[in-house]
Formats: sequence, C-alpha cells, structure tokens
Amino acid sequence: MTKDLKLQEYFKFTQSDLQQNQQGRVTEKQQAHVKGKVQRFNSRIIVVLVIMFVIGFGVNFAVRMASASGNFSGSIPTAALGPVITIVVLILFMVFRTNKKNDFSLKKVEGTVNFAWVERRVSNMDRTGYKTEKSLEMRVGGVTFNVSPNLMDIIDQGDNVRFYYTGGGEIVSAEFV
Repeated sequence: MTKDLKLQEYFKFTQSDLQQNQQGRVTEKQQAHVKGKVQRFNSRIIVVLVIMFVIGFGVNFAVRMASASGNFSGSIPTAALGPVITIVVLILFMVFRTNKKNDFSLKKVEGTVNFAWVERRVSNMDRTGYKTEKSLEMRVGGVTFNVSPNLMDIIDQGDNVRFYYTGGGEIVSAEFV
C-alpha cells in the first residue's frame, strides 16, 4: 500500500474529497466525520454530567436526611455546590468547544513535518501532586497538530506534506508534495 493510500485511510478521505479540498471546499462527508467526532466527545461529557448530577442529588439528599430540622427552604446546601458548579463549567466548555470544532472554513498548510514529544505536568485527580503526561505534536509550517503516534508509521520526520484542515483544527485530508 502506498503512503498516499495510507494517508487516505488514516484521515478517512477519498481522492474526490482531496480534489474538493484543493479547490477550497470541505465535503459533506468530511463535515459529517468531524461532527461525529465532536458528538462522540460531547456524549462522554454528558455521561460525566449525569454522574455529577447523580452525585449532587445524592449529596443533597444525604444532607437533608442528616439535618435535624430538615428545613432548607428550597436552597441548595453547600455540599451540593461543587457538583453544580462543575456541571455548569462542563456545559459551558462543551458549548464553546462544539462551536469552535464545527468551524468548517478550510485552511491548508504545507511544509516539512516535524514530530515532537511534549511533556506536560498535570495535577492528580486527588490533587495530592502532579504527574507527567506525554503527547505527540506534529508541526508543519508554523501550525501544530496533536496526533497519534500511529501517524509516524506513515509520515517520516522531514517529509514535505500539505495538510487541509478545518478552522476547528481537524485535519480532513493530506498529500505528499
């Protein structure tokens, strides 16, 4: 299998999609693919929101049951404020990210590919310390993409490649130059 065909398979585009991208257009199929990726991410966020809602409701119920008076006059106990604030922040994040990722203006970048492993310090879930996470970045012509290490099986360091990507940063097609 040629490197061009491997690129098509990796980024899930056809020769027809590439021709449309070369003319400055994102195809309906490519838009649907990007929307599907965004929808899968949003579905995961919704699952987290439901879990947070259940936790918040459970804490609220437990605090009401533990209270001697049981009279909260409809206010949210302070124990439930954490989950409620988290839910609001996640909803705002999801709306902002969805709007950004659904920007289908087509951009292109061409140049020598440079892969770089990047380390980031991220706080632990229990906030007791930090851990180091490594991710792979691909840099081309001043643009950086987060990519899977599997892409290094197709594109070699120093290859000259043209990438077509959406305003939301999703690569929709690529070709060796």
